[in-house]
Amino acid sequence: MKIFKIMLIALFAISILSVNAQPKIKAERPYTILERGQHMTRLNIIKDVRAKENTVQIEAVNASGGTLRVQGPEMLGADITDVLATIGNYNKIQEISKSGRGETIQLQQVVFPLKVRITISNQVLEVMFKEEGFWKITVGMNQ
Repeated sequence: MKIFKIMLIALFAISILSVNAQPKIKAERPYTILERGQHMTRLNIIKDVRAKENTVQIEAVNASGGTLRVQGPEMLGADITDVLATIGNYNKIQEISKSGRGETIQLQQVVFPLKVRITISNQVLEVMFKEEGFWKITVGMNQ
């Protein structure tokens, strides 16, 4: 009986010490930046958790846009010229604001997942969104 208890304790100790650690599962980001233009100095993508609709808002601002030069024409603001959804789609583009520094648009009634290619002042930004919601993309340009 004493040998049985010792063997049982040894077996229990071996089983506790040989427990394999579970591999850590990395949390998958809800978006991926696939391409970013070299003049895009600031890029911020956030999800507004309070909003209920599926929308992507794109704000493009040129840091030096709208300012006068000593010689030559006024420096132009950031201009969103093309938005192309290669995966997923959207039903409507709405211009929210436009100023001398840039503009803000919204892609409304978006179907996710969404892979979107945005051309801003001849620079390309490509982003893949995997999660539904209201996304805000803020791009700061320096040209």
